Amino acid sequence: MNIEIRKAKEIDAGGIVLVYTYTWETTYKGLIPDEILENRRNTIEDRIPTTANSIKEKDNAYVAVDGNKIVGIMTYGKSRDNNYPDSGEIYSIYVLKEYQGLGIGKDLFMNGIKELINKGYNNMILNVLIGNKTINFYEKYSGIKVGQRQDNFGTTVLTENIMYFDNLKDIYLRFRKEDKYE
Repeated sequence: MNIEIRKAKEIDAGGIVLVYTYTWETTYKGLIPDEILENRRNTIEDRIPTTANSIKEKDNAYVAVDGNKIVGIMTYGKSRDNNYPDSGEIYSIYVLKEYQGLGIGKDLFMNGIKELINKGYNNMILNVLIGNKTINFYEKYSGIKVGQRQDNFGTTVLTENIMYFDNLKDIYLRFRKEDKYE
């Protein structure tokens, strides 16, 4: 296995949409209504042009690639939470189930932290759906639950924990040297 972590390109949009779709199914099954997951499956082709445009305009995504297959995605930027206006935010990290546990999520996470540091952020937030077991991953990397937020998906309201990370440079230096892809 030869995993490459690199900036996302417009041509990656189809693979990125597939990663989002299938990781939602494996991660959120039982946590969010099946209709939302089914809708994501049924709109894969429709979401590709929007994703490609977002990559081009925002330039805020990294992908994990195994050969020519997109196996992970991470997006980042300025905090969208008014309570954390001076923070950065990792908007999403998703890795296909069969590639989880190999250090890919950590590498995507560290790339996000590095990008936020380069943009002048010393702290960041990210949101984790209540019941999502990856919260343990974020706690391992110094994340602290500081509150909750609600997200609307049509008539469904989902609650997420807000994780706060302080001193991004310290986190990056402490954790970037761990072994990967073993």
